[in-house]
Amino acid sequence: GLLLALGAVPFAACAFDRDSFKARAEANLAEFNTKRLADSKATLARLDEMIALGIVGVREYGAKHPKYAKLMDAAIADAQAMKGMTDVQIEEKWGEKGTAGDAFGIPLKSLADFSEERAYLELVVGPAHQYIFVKKWESAKKARWLEQARDEAVELLKHLQEVGKN
Repeated sequence: GLLLALGAVPFAACAFDRDSFKARAEANLAEFNTKRLADSKATLARLDEMIALGIVGVREYGAKHPKYAKLMDAAIADAQAMKGMTDVQIEEKWGEKGTAGDAFGIPLKSLADFSEERAYLELVVGPAHQYIFVKKWESAKKARWLEQARDEAVELLKHLQEVGKN
């Protein structure tokens, strides 16, 4: 019994922190709304923190929903690589019509746009997608990249409303 009790402590301490994730997401959105970044490195660091927090949520969801466990594990495994993808690559793999779930018999197009499964995937995909646009903005300083990051941030906050409903 003691081993089980000790084992539960780290898990409880590492439960998905929705409030912390949401606060970071809202801070990013506020920044993107200004159409400039005072400190893009800080923005990227915040997005990295969101990906780390998101991984915890995605892992929890996979553990509670075995049907989606392999898909969630794939998102976790791909989380760091997503930041180096192009916008097109991340959409082709993890977007609404992406191929990432095909190997597990869960075509991403079969997930409802604002389903709980999609919402959990977005905990990793959303910040990674924003990361891509911030990196593009760093190199080109074009407002449209921050506008696209903003659109992703708005979408992510909508998905976040579905997280933890069940």
